[in-house]
Amino acid sequence: MAAAGLGFALVVASCGGAQPTMPEPSTDSVRVAALPAIALDSFAGGPAVTLNDLVGKPMVVNFWAAWCPSCVAEMSAAFRPAQEQLGDSVTFVGVNIQDDRDQALELLEETRVEWISVENQDGSLWTELGGLAMPFTVFISGDGQIVDRHNGPLDESLLLDRIEEKLLG
Repeated sequence: MAAAGLGFALVVASCGGAQPTMPEPSTDSVRVAALPAIALDSFAGGPAVTLNDLVGKPMVVNFWAAWCPSCVAEMSAAFRPAQEQLGDSVTFVGVNIQDDRDQALELLEETRVEWISVENQDGSLWTELGGLAMPFTVFISGDGQIVDRHNGPLDESLLLDRIEEKLLG
């Protein structure tokens, strides 16, 4: 439990200002045999889902919180334009962690990001997938393999380049 607390202390610290430079893992180092079977509660209501339930086409999973200024900026500046350009060729999933549900819902409405919106309040999925900073983005192939991760904010160009290179190329 102490390690989880320390991990989230680092998340809060890294999100508040300039993002520290994080080493990027190679593609080989992030491949896993299976996605974690952690249940995620949907903002839309209905049954909880896991990432495995969403496998079938390339997927971009972004961890965010309303208290994270970099997350808020990234949603409008990178994710909304990427979704508009890519249409239905990629599944976008937004995982809200350690947040006030009402503030998170307000932010989703303000940014008009069109992704599958789920929450994982204890951050267990973020930890399991190797999150080191917020925002944190994971790129998953259509067959459910993690092919890349990015700790810290993405701009539109970098997000689209990563999707093209890692998922659609």
